[in-house]
Amino acid sequence: MNALDLLNLDVLLARSVLLRADYVQVQRRIRDSLSRRNRDLGSGPADEDFDELIHAMSRSLSADARYLCTLSFAVRGIIERAKATA
Repeated sequence: MNALDLLNLDVLLARSVLLRADYVQVQRRIRDSLSRRNRDLGSGPADEDFDELIHAMSRSLSADARYLCTLSFAVRGIIERAKATA
């Protein structure tokens, strides 16, 4: 692995973490809205909130998959190089 590969993994991991945080924030907002509705303090989440949740979840899972795929490829390369030198 070279420095560019490591940088790419760092960027993909950071993106994955940020998108996961966004997903959790949307979940929290819906949870709070449901809680307020249960206490008769509001109307609850709107359909748009659930659309946003679906979008945030999709982006988060896609970022996770991309990071894990790239990491797997890098590890496979390391293993192959280790086998070649053994």
